[in-house]
Amino acid sequence: MNKLKSLFLLLLPVFAVMMACDSQANSHAIKGTISGASNLQVSLDLAHFDRSNVGLGKATCDANGAFEIKSEKPWDEGLYRLRIGAKQFYFIMDGKESVVELTGDLATIDRMDMQIKGSETMTCYAGIVKELIANQLKTPEDAKAFIERGCTPLMKAFLTTQLLGQSAGPFIEDFKAQSQSLNTAMPGSKYAKDFGAMVTGLEAQKNQQQAGETIAVGMPAPDISLPDPSGKVRSLSSLKGKVVLLDFWASWCGPCRKANPHVVEVYNKYKSKGFDVFSVSLDRPEGKQKWEDAIKQDGLVWNNHVSDLKFWDSAPAGVYGVRSIPKTFLIGKDGKIVAVNPRDNLEAELLKVL
Repeated sequence: MNKLKSLFLLLLPVFAVMMACDSQANSHAIKGTISGASNLQVSLDLAHFDRSNVGLGKATCDANGAFEIKSEKPWDEGLYRLRIGAKQFYFIMDGKESVVELTGDLATIDRMDMQIKGSETMTCYAGIVKELIANQLKTPEDAKAFIERGCTPLMKAFLTTQLLGQSAGPFIEDFKAQSQSLNTAMPGSKYAKDFGAMVTGLEAQKNQQQAGETIAVGMPAPDISLPDPSGKVRSLSSLKGKVVLLDFWASWCGPCRKANPHVVEVYNKYKSKGFDVFSVSLDRPEGKQKWEDAIKQDGLVWNNHVSDLKFWDSAPAGVYGVRSIPKTFLIGKDGKIVAVNPRDNLEAELLKVL
């Protein structure tokens, strides 16, 4: 009996440790302390690429902004959304997490400006987001560099939708590559299926758009002869022998003005190698001064700026089928169209023919 009692006492600490380990293994939670969030409601959702969300739990912050949302089962690898009051942010977990702890301030929580414990994947994503906010993306190559820093295929796919999704057409091959990686990493998952469906839709949209283009790759570029701000007539055909970006824009066009710095950057980099820009403005009849001011303000230093100041009735815009701006065409040295709307991947397309 004494021996049995001794054996029991010897095993008791081991049993207690096993119980403690098992209890910890079954504990899964998202918790945090967010200053400025006292008494606010917190909601956790599992998010998907088709914009559907599955509610996982709710809590209410206490007077110190502390909250905890528990899960009865392990976390799935996935995209999550946490809402605290009117603030929300998305993050990625890889399914290895148990308890994730967040510490931050409500004012900046949607910028992922927080301390994170318990999830290397979420920490990785937060670091990328904070750098994106601190550093303005200037080129598609900048965006792709951030995408490649993603720590999981799901993270890379999500970053692709966020950073390239507004101009998906030129980057359809990037989307396809991410879809393939996601299928390999998460075969049969809703994420892989939804992302694949999105890529199929983007490709169909691109093909439909190209089918409706008035001017297509391989066609000779119709000539344009219009006055510049000083009244001098300039012709697109006079630039034959150079690679030319034909750029339809306007001083009143916000996206055009936002894109101009990249065009200037590429022009300055390759003008000595036979690259030029021919800009056609769709400014209004009374907008000549605004057109001239925009040229100076945006540093559009090339000589070829022309316009008939007829707004959407611009003659060359009609010839080229321009229904929205910015709209660009890259013209090869032989005067033929080599790319349609290469603004987002201008440098890459330029290097193919320069």
